[in-house]
Amino acid sequence: MESTRTHSFLVASRRGIARLSAIGAVLALALIAIPASASAAPPNANNPECDTGVPATDSNGSATRYTCTYPISVDGYAVKQRYLINVPHPGVTADATITHMDTDVVDEDRAQVPISQLMLHHIVFLNTNHADATCNGQGIRGFDGLQTVGNYAPERFFGAGEERLKMTMPEGYGYAGGADSLWPMVYMVMNHRKFTDHAWIQYSYVVSDQTDLKPVRPYWLDEANCSADPIFNIPGTGGPKSTDSRTFDYTAPVAGRIVAGAGHVHGGARKLTITEPDCNNRRVAESIPTWGYTDHPFYNVRPILHEPGPINMTAFGSETGIPVAAGDDIRLNTLYDNSAPHVRVMGIFQLYVYEGDDGLGADDVATSCDPVPPDVVNTNRPDGRDGPVPFTIPLTGLDSNGDAITIQGPPGKLAKIDSGATIDVQSRRFSRNNVILKKGGKLTWKFIDSGEDELHNVTLANGPVGIGSPNLDAGRTFTKTFDRPGTYQIFCALHPVQMTERVVVKAKMKSPKGKKHKNRHKTKKSKR
Repeated sequence: MESTRTHSFLVASRRGIARLSAIGAVLALALIAIPASASAAPPNANNPECDTGVPATDSNGSATRYTCTYPISVDGYAVKQRYLINVPHPGVTADATITHMDTDVVDEDRAQVPISQLMLHHIVFLNTNHADATCNGQGIRGFDGLQTVGNYAPERFFGAGEERLKMTMPEGYGYAGGADSLWPMVYMVMNHRKFTDHAWIQYSYVVSDQTDLKPVRPYWLDEANCSADPIFNIPGTGGPKSTDSRTFDYTAPVAGRIVAGAGHVHGGARKLTITEPDCNNRRVAESIPTWGYTDHPFYNVRPILHEPGPINMTAFGSETGIPVAAGDDIRLNTLYDNSAPHVRVMGIFQLYVYEGDDGLGADDVATSCDPVPPDVVNTNRPDGRDGPVPFTIPLTGLDSNGDAITIQGPPGKLAKIDSGATIDVQSRRFSRNNVILKKGGKLTWKFIDSGEDELHNVTLANGPVGIGSPNLDAGRTFTKTFDRPGTYQIFCALHPVQMTERVVVKAKMKSPKGKKHKNRHKTKKSKR
């Protein structure tokens, strides 16, 4: 089994949330809402299914666990990102609260699919009945980077990645999912084999039999908040042992107590911390990555479609809760290694906050900077490496049999190109895929194709500086100035094997080769 860790994501779609109703209770799409099923049959290729629930226990006592599956298929050597308007959630009523949730990719026998076949890069569950705490009023940028229609943002309440989050609430707390709410589900899955693969996304959750649990509200802190693809790029130009540090501040609208939380990062991360600037920038929480040893599956999957992330992130919990007063700033600090490029990375911290008024919630937070309670417990780190693992992503292409192989560049000779030139991205190829450019030169990529499966991007596999463009289509462009000499091996992160490019940046460009002409002009001697 693969190691586990905790994290959360915002993943939504402009097309998936563009037609939100005025109150955000209904998502209307050109998709059919998926009804819940009471069947306990194994996964079915045509319909998602949920079992009828089995007895379980949690920290509060008796409970019921529900398990649902949803079929997926992913093209060979491809990355698939999709949204669903609604997935079933039986057993969740107005009074019932969720105390645990987990997810995975399984086969028809509900056995875990190894990442050497399919890797669940991330998955997110949202709740349309609740407005997102940190993004509502701003709207959401979809997978294509465009702003959604309207400014309502559904609540991001659970997410997982390749490390497999297992959300567990402290005793006495739970998340109210709501029987009448829609649960959009968004996922990104990578196929490491050349043939189309089929599997099922499985998600399970525990509904407590207790009706008096304190309801938590999810707070999503994100370095690139309010985006379906909340990525940023670490340039990697800081030198040995250097750190790239970024912050995201959110002002708490009401008082409350943080009872649980954990973070999500990608390859190259050092850690995430939560601090309070208004309280002498004290640290109140952290989420620390653990990296696998060299024989861990994360580092041995071929072909390599992205930089491997950590195998675990620590989480924390507190039954008392960390106090936060209304108006206090909560700061997310995202720290990455900056000695090498790390592209399309994330820095996300999901907090769960109790805002009740029963003597252990909002009314019990007297002033700013109340002491952090002594019962904060951090999960143990598994066996592994402490620091980020140096990792070079090779460029991958296809041989004559359609198998993935490591390449230095796409087929064809390198050709000089002028600064300001445009490269068309169309029919899943770069129009000029082997180019030489002078230092300081600019290139513009124009993304011509349109359609859900024809989003593309420009992403560095390896090279001097990190590059990661938004997902683009429909004639939009991305421009990059190359200030550092070297070879940039580039691919589309959504089609990493089919779409590759090489840009060689020279400090000086040689003049065209030609014959050397002697000066044949003779000076005539003047007659005397």
